[in-house]
This record gives sequence, structure tokens and C-alpha cells, in this order.
Amino acid sequence: MTDVIAVSSARPAGVVADAIEGAAAVHRLLPEYEELAERCRLPVTARAAWVRARLEADPTATPWAAVVRDGRGALLAAAVLLEQPGGLVLAGGGDGYRSGVAAVDALAAELLGSTIARRLVRRFARRGSQQVLDLGPLPADARTGAFALGLGATVVPCDPVPLVRRVNGSDVAAYLSHGTRKTLRKARNRLVTDGLEHVVRFTDDADEVAALLPHLEAAYRDRDREHGLPCLLDTPAGLDLWRGRIQHLLAIGSLELATLSVGNRPVAYVAGVRDGRRYGVLEGRFLTAWSRYAPGRLLEAEVLQRVLADDRLDELDWMTGIAPQTLLAANSVDPAVVVRFSTARD
Repeated sequence: MTDVIAVSSARPAGVVADAIEGAAAVHRLLPEYEELAERCRLPVTARAAWVRARLEADPTATPWAAVVRDGRGALLAAAVLLEQPGGLVLAGGGDGYRSGVAAVDALAAELLGSTIARRLVRRFARRGSQQVLDLGPLPADARTGAFALGLGATVVPCDPVPLVRRVNGSDVAAYLSHGTRKTLRKARNRLVTDGLEHVVRFTDDADEVAALLPHLEAAYRDRDREHGLPCLLDTPAGLDLWRGRIQHLLAIGSLELATLSVGNRPVAYVAGVRDGRRYGVLEGRFLTAWSRYAPGRLLEAEVLQRVLADDRLDELDWMTGIAPQTLLAANSVDPAVVVRFSTARD
């Protein structure tokens, strides 16, 4: 459990906390929200581009925002939320990706939480229903603790997010297990034996990424179909969300696409995001028909090598805590939590 710091519940003079209703009003808030989120160094999955993709893709959700402003109207804290048929979620994060608390300090975070709590308690009281909501994952930091305090919620640890930090130089081999190194050698040898050449490319060009999208979609669907899993891309809202995330992250210069092609055919991809001195792996997929050559592992190793060789970056972030045992490598973690809120009040 994260440490919850003690803050005053008294609201400073001139500070105003309020809720913003409706999609149009929430969209107008986003440029201001982005400035605050950047100031607070929130992860890219909690920033305006990610939130905008979520708002545009989910027709069943009702968006609203809670805001805290000082006496001059400057934004001190904000959260964008979506009310869905199944409950309430933060518009940032989702699907295992971290959101964050956009607040200049602990007091602003606490006021933000209490603003959300009052609205939720009133709304569920009118419906005559009670619900337990998990908001997150969120960083296990002081702002999250203060937010939970204002919300009257419990901070619950969840799966930490694995990282690869540059601690053993810049050679990728130093970060891989013996078994993984063996897998990569075997994959390269099989390509040579079968007379196949593979090429790895990196691009952040929007037109090039757009041209590759059909290949990415095919690989995304193929993996889920192979494992008998429901596929995000098989619903119109899910496909719009996936495409929207890529397009909005490209528009702000954060997204980079790595592909591994055999001949002229892309058979694996990794979508990465630059986020300060951290490089995040948003997702990676490969065509299962090519699994003999472990194209996903080969490409991930190239991505990690590129990160390790870049002095502007300190670490590779796998971005979710889902299935850490399947990762190429990890030598550290970022703790994560959810904030558990019950609409029932004494």
C-alpha cells in the first residue's frame, strides 16, 4: 500500500472545485489538462492524447471532469472520467495501462478526490444503488495517496509494471537470460538456414504508419485468434480506440513503430512511446505463422538494444503489469495501485 500523506481537508480561500458536464466541455478542457499533466509528469497514457482517443471511441460512455482552480482561475487539479453501463472509469489509462493524478500538490489532489466523491455519492443515492469502483492502475505516489484520502477510498496494490533499467552497460545481451539468448540465436540460424532475410525498421512518420496499419491489425487479430481470446479490434469501438491511440500519439510526436519484415512482408511490430527519459512498449504482436523464427522476440531485442544505446533514455517500460513472465527481460518494477471507492456512505 502506498503511503498516504496527511493534508488539510480545509479548502484554501479562493479555491473552487467543480464538475464539468458533457463531451464538448470536456474536450475544451483538454489543452489545459495537458499543460497540467505535463507539469505533473504524468505518463503518456494519462495525458490528453490518450484521453482524447478514449473519448472519441466510446459512444456508450458519458464523459465528465472534476476540476480544482485557484482564485485566478488557474487549473490546480483535474480528472476526466467516463460513466459507462458497468460503472465509472478514468479516461486515462485503462486496459492495464497506468493513469495518473493531475494535481499540483497533495492538497489539490485531495480536493479533486473529494469533488468526485460528492458527485458519485449523490448520483448513486438517486439511483438507489451501491457500487465498488476500482480507479487505476495509478502510480504508487503521494498524489495518489492524497487523491484516495479525499475520495474516502482505499489504496490497493496491484501488479507492478516491469522495467529494464540501464545498469549493466549498453549491450542487450547483458540483460537477457541464457534461455532468451539461446532462443534468439536459434531464430537467427533458422532464418539463415531457410534462406530468409529479415529487416528491422523504425519510423515515426504518420504516412508510413498509416500504410502499415493493415499489417498491424492482422498481427493483432492473429495473436488473439490463436489463443482463443476476445479481440479488442473485433468491435467498432475497440477498433476506433486502437486506431485513435496510434493516431493521437503520432500527432504529438510520441509514437514510434518498429517492424520486422521477412522479404517485403511485415511479420512483427512493436509500438513504442517516448516519454521523457523513458521508452514505453505500448504493444507488440507477430503473425503466428512465422513463430518458428521468433520474430516478436527478435524485434523486442532490437528495440531494447536501441533504447540501451540511446543516452537520452534511461529505461524501457513495459507499460502494464500483465503477464510479466512472458517478457523479454526486466530488472526492476514500478509499483502500481488502484483506488477502491465504495458509493455506500454511513
